[in-house]
Amino acid sequence: MSQIKLIQLDPNGLCNSGCWFCPVAYSPNPEIGKKNMPLETLIDILIQIKNGIGDFVASDFTFVYTAHYNEVLLYKDFEGMLKVMRDLQFRTMVLTNGIPLTPEKTDLINNYRDVVDLINFNVPSANADTWAKMTNRNPRIHDKIINNISYATQVLPPQMLSIQINGINESSLPENGGWMQPLENAPKLNLSNTDGDLATAFNDFKRIFPNINVFTNSGLVDRAGNLDENRVMTNMPAIERYNKKGSKVIGCSNMGDRTQTWLHINANGDVFICCNDYNFETVFGNVNQSSIKEIWKSDLRQKTIKHSFENLCTTCSHAIWGD
Repeated sequence: MSQIKLIQLDPNGLCNSGCWFCPVAYSPNPEIGKKNMPLETLIDILIQIKNGIGDFVASDFTFVYTAHYNEVLLYKDFEGMLKVMRDLQFRTMVLTNGIPLTPEKTDLINNYRDVVDLINFNVPSANADTWAKMTNRNPRIHDKIINNISYATQVLPPQMLSIQINGINESSLPENGGWMQPLENAPKLNLSNTDGDLATAFNDFKRIFPNINVFTNSGLVDRAGNLDENRVMTNMPAIERYNKKGSKVIGCSNMGDRTQTWLHINANGDVFICCNDYNFETVFGNVNQSSIKEIWKSDLRQKTIKHSFENLCTTCSHAIWGD
């Protein structure tokens, strides 16, 4: 029997920034998800999960991801969310581009260090002009991001902070064993492994913030084929070369199998297969209409997984192929 081991719950359906590798930069969030989830709905979801532990929820369940493509820091009831997580003894992390992590939000998180394990900044460059090119935003905003990170380093312990640099280099290319093929609408970047944009960003951030974890991610996923459609980048050459060892998708390798161990809920209360379903095409229930247990055990969920294996999952680098 499959059990829920992790939740990706998106209480806020709004994002304040996009990067060249993010679908939000080329297509707006689906209208159905552009809202704030009522705090009462969020509380009900978490209580159902708490009560389901040992049944349809794994006995060791404790962690809730609170982001899809959006900024949980923009959730209007952010502190209320932290309070209920404290009461239910759940933990979470904050994924942010750094813009909305104001000093006030950092101070708030400092009061909930028993709830928030980590703040992970997704910032593609330490250089304002390069950052602006990659995000299509005013370079002056970059100073605010650096100041916000700096304040967080003064208030929070270094093990609570990390900087993730999503990007591309020579190792990202399929011919070099990577998973990303840039297309004609990708920004013009230096791909050198040693002194290219990704390597430079890493070195710059380590120099500015030597006490916190800085890491790069050069194996990005083209969620729902959105970036391929906009001719930015694609995973398809790598999928054809490395993954496609059979005639059909038979499973998922994304952090323990998104279809069998994860519960994904958007701000509208829709339950769907995977965070890679950017357009919410695999919805198989809504928490405002049915209990989570009913949704998880439903025949519709199994039918939706089968349909996803035949459609959405065929363009995903995490798909497991077989016969």
